[in-house]
Amino acid sequence: MLDAGGGGGISFMASTPVVGAAAGGAAGSTLTGSSQTRFTVDPDQAQKLIDGLNDAIKELNDLRSKSDALGVTQPPGKDPYSGYATVAIRNAAGQSPGGYGWANQEAIKALKTTRDNVQAALNTYRGLDSSGRNTLSSGG
Repeated sequence: MLDAGGGGGISFMASTPVVGAAAGGAAGSTLTGSSQTRFTVDPDQAQKLIDGLNDAIKELNDLRSKSDALGVTQPPGKDPYSGYATVAIRNAAGQSPGGYGWANQEAIKALKTTRDNVQAALNTYRGLDSSGRNTLSSGG
């Protein structure tokens, strides 16, 4: 998505998950869609942005594997309160809407979409830049 409107940069859409409260006042959150925000980046910095997004995705994947371990946590004792606390930990770390695993996955999807949009804009820019140089060098 190239912004040909001047400014010397490439324009891309960043994706952000939109989270709302669960229906009926129930505990937790639900994904209500995604928000798109237009950004512009200097073409010389676009690859650094892509690399940074890839690093963030890797970090979120590492954190997700740690949160998955919480999903199999066993109660520390045999009393009912230990069991309740363990269920709460599993829910907070889990894949159900509102849990960390769920939020983590939504963030990864948004980062990947943004990364892909930046890459597409950079590819388009490079193609236009190359075709412009070819036109100038051929005298046309």
